[in-house]
Amino acid sequence: MHIQHIEVSNFRKLKDVRIDFSETNTVFVGANNSGKTSAMVALRRFLVDRSDFSINDFTLTHWAKIDAAAAQCEAVASGDPVDLLDWNNFLPFLDVWLNVPTHELHYVQKLLPTLDWNGTSIGVRLRVSGKPAALYFPG
Repeated sequence: MHIQHIEVSNFRKLKDVRIDFSETNTVFVGANNSGKTSAMVALRRFLVDRSDFSINDFTLTHWAKIDAAAAQCEAVASGDPVDLLDWNNFLPFLDVWLNVPTHELHYVQKLLPTLDWNGTSIGVRLRVSGKPAALYFPG
């Protein structure tokens, strides 16, 4: 089994990036400040230690939208009716696509969408998200 490719969105300067992985070695090459470190940090944040996420991991161009969403939440808290923004459009996420040989299916059986799975790639989306607004603003 190996990671076929990943797709990173809304993480630091990486708004929508796909990175393909070789079956043996993958090397990140690019100019300074092109996202090599951000890609590695995204993998670490999503796959190893999610507790290390910070505001600096959110794409800078989305901060105004995050502030607007927070203002909407404050309006709801004060009793004003508002339609909450869809946070999913600007919160970080990582899609991981795995190539899994038949003899290793037992490792990913809980990820399979159906028992009729035909052996194609398996994708998993990991997303930074808040708790549902209803937990904070019942009623």
